Amino acid sequence: MNESLIRALASAPHIVERLLRVFPHDRLDDRIEADRFTAREVIAHLADYEQVVLDRIRAANEKPGREVPFYNPDQRAADHHFDKKEVFHEAEVFESRRGMTIDYLRDMTPEDMKKTMKRPDGVEFEIGEYVQYTLMHDLEHLEQLSAYLATEVATIS
Repeated sequence: MNESLIRALASAPHIVERLLRVFPHDRLDDRIEADRFTAREVIAHLADYEQVVLDRIRAANEKPGREVPFYNPDQRAADHHFDKKEVFHEAEVFESRRGMTIDYLRDMTPEDMKKTMKRPDGVEFEIGEYVQYTLMHDLEHLEQLSAYLATEVATIS
């Protein structure tokens, strides 16, 4: 497994933890964009989704070409009460689950990374592509958390 990719995957939980240290706890449930998660929900989502990431990678590795279940983040947020989760616990869950994903990936060969999975809409992609998608997903949510912080800093007088 590419060490740069491993380091990038490992960095997201640490960035979340650092952001949480400076994040105003009374603002965790603010929604600065109507169609996006609150900071609390972002962290719960990252923890929840990481299990899906590992499950999908395992499924593709064990049975290449397998269809992986659809993940609806808004439905999961409602069903699993992301808005009520304790953020520091969820950050620890994210870190732990990401560690399990990394451990699994370290044992994979370059040939394993080319094994495919299929979304319910029929789109097929390789495990390696999915890992890159996971990094993009991390970055999207890290950007969102930093936007909340930037909004907070801008309102300090």
